Amino acid sequence: MRQQPLGVIVSALAVALVLVGCHGADVRRPEGAPSTISRDVDPRGPATILPQSGAAIPAIKGNENGAAVSPQAVAALWSPVQNAADQGHWVTWGSVIDASTGDVLLDRSAQTAHAPGSVAKVLTAFTALSHLRASDRLTTGVKQEGTSLYLWGEGDLMLAAGAGTRTAVNGHAGVADLAQATAAALKKQGIDAVTVNWQENPFAGPSRLPALVEQEVADYEGPVAAMGMNSGALDATFIGFTATPEADVADVFVRALEEGGVKAQLGQSADAPEGASSIASVESATMGQQIRWMLHYSDNTLADQYCRLAARAAGGDTSFEGATGLVRSTLMSAAVPIEGLRLDDCSGLSEDNRITAATLVNALRTAALSTADTDDADADDSDADDAGLASHRRVGTSDLIRDLPWSGLQGTMTKRMLPEGIANVQAKTGSLAATSTLAGTVTTSSGRTLIFAIGNDQVPDDGAYFTRDVLDSFIQGLAKL
Repeated sequence: MRQQPLGVIVSALAVALVLVGCHGADVRRPEGAPSTISRDVDPRGPATILPQSGAAIPAIKGNENGAAVSPQAVAALWSPVQNAADQGHWVTWGSVIDASTGDVLLDRSAQTAHAPGSVAKVLTAFTALSHLRASDRLTTGVKQEGTSLYLWGEGDLMLAAGAGTRTAVNGHAGVADLAQATAAALKKQGIDAVTVNWQENPFAGPSRLPALVEQEVADYEGPVAAMGMNSGALDATFIGFTATPEADVADVFVRALEEGGVKAQLGQSADAPEGASSIASVESATMGQQIRWMLHYSDNTLADQYCRLAARAAGGDTSFEGATGLVRSTLMSAAVPIEGLRLDDCSGLSEDNRITAATLVNALRTAALSTADTDDADADDSDADDAGLASHRRVGTSDLIRDLPWSGLQGTMTKRMLPEGIANVQAKTGSLAATSTLAGTVTTSSGRTLIFAIGNDQVPDDGAYFTRDVLDSFIQGLAKL
């Protein structure tokens, strides 16, 4: 076993911490909850998990806030990071830029590609938000021909087995609700016995990256699918995933139909025939909310699912190769440098992935500037003929910065940067056996926003987990500048 995921979900506005199972290639050791907030920083109110937009974000455009930070000051803070790497015999790398000006404040092997771990999900979210309408929802439904039912889905992997919860992201739509609506429709027709068939993986190629088995991390990601429950995880630990997410939904659906008074039996995997009528459906939380969930809890399965959904929306190849190729082309179209980029998946779970710090900081800054530009353009778009398209333009990658979890409060950042950095850093974490990474934004004590991507790689004896403190200390040092 190479990783031990653990996670925390937060109601950020209440700052109430509730333990849950965390997904993916991010690991944390237990730490105490914060007791104080440092006066060296000015904590900002964190975004909640539910809204799409509108949360407070750092001032990026126009160089409005804070004193400029010197490269010399950043280099001094980096010295302990480099010393730790030299003494521990691992490789360390990093880039820090001024969010407003784009000035490079630190370049330590920033043009050299390294194993990213889950910070690869920053590029996944950038791509998904570029091609999908964040306010759209994924439908799961039932079609009928006679006494044969056909379960189909647009790709919601976060169905609840029972009733859905309107305020939830994971479990927003429920299989039991779908069965109840189906049973009602069948009873109106006088039908009391049916056979339930189900749609299988709608994407091209394998549903899971074959290399994950070889790398001994296959237990940390499930298959992409037409539909699924709880991202396909077998239990709350998110270690171990079903190989048949769609068939599992069908099985739960059959049992729920039986409870609703309709005799049902499992059929087989099959698409609905042409002319079959739709009789019931449920809808997921918005795509934007699911993408935010993916970033907060480093959900590997959801990351690759959304890469495939983006590829489908773009009209391209929906295999792993097609989806990762879309990431590359999307970054290129946004003028984000991609030298050295290699992606075998969109989750960052593969040890063969390679990304430079320069790619990460430039993708984040592009998203941040998109936020500033779209905020300025709101009034101009208000009279647009197609209000839906105008809304799509205003969202796009602009939600990426908002979607990153807040230090000390949310997701895989809940136990990071405590106590000095609480609510002052938004970042995506990344962990593999020999890799620890972090990418996001930090605000200095005077209010200047910096963008960073840093990491330790090739850590001996698979001990990268224990090197994260030196990375956190560096970011907390930036916050005090």
